[in-house]
Amino acid sequence: MNVLIFCAHADDEVIGMGGTIARFAARNAHIRLVMFSEGAEGYASPEERDRIVGIRDRETREVCKLLGIESYRNLHQLDWDMQVNNHLYNEVIKEIREFKPDVIFTHHFSDYNDHQAVAKTVIEGWFHAALECAAVNGPVHKMVPLYEFEVIENMPEPGLIVDITDTLERKLEAMRIYSSQAGVVGGAEQLIIGRAMLRGQAVGVRCGEAFRRSAYRPQKINNVDFLACTGE
Repeated sequence: MNVLIFCAHADDEVIGMGGTIARFAARNAHIRLVMFSEGAEGYASPEERDRIVGIRDRETREVCKLLGIESYRNLHQLDWDMQVNNHLYNEVIKEIREFKPDVIFTHHFSDYNDHQAVAKTVIEGWFHAALECAAVNGPVHKMVPLYEFEVIENMPEPGLIVDITDTLERKLEAMRIYSSQAGVVGGAEQLIIGRAMLRGQAVGVRCGEAFRRSAYRPQKINNVDFLACTGE
């Protein structure tokens, strides 16, 4: 299985779906992370300003090793200035067509500006990657499921919750690797634990991560038994 994750910043992948990533890795999935921002504005003291991009890159690569993410790419966008544009559309289309994912994950639309821009870019790129267009980016890739995750703001009405009871500690360990974020994003562990318990309680498990399947492109159903699938 090929799993493709698009996120805005370093640590979004951990907060949003670190436990689920660890579960995919345990099933020997091939996981690729594409991050839009290089994190140039994510420093808590002036002394870090000239070093923060390198620090974040090292931390992200260490997190990838811990969680089982096989490949990682940064698109070197600016914090607080991410735009929906032709260049990034094409980068998303290219990533999808080259990696050929079986499933895609990204931000939900109700989060703050940078996350919204990534969500909009990815969902449009996902749509166009399955169409006969932008041929320079590679051959068309079939439409695959796309799921949205939550980072800052809780997702309204998530439709799916993955049980991460057995991988919560791995998720927390990954978050601790992002030590340069401690002064920027305070209370991250508290957020992770509290939200995991909240989402888990909703489905009768100790810890969970919430997702919502994108309805931007409807899914064709040939086998009606699919409608009765419980996910167990």
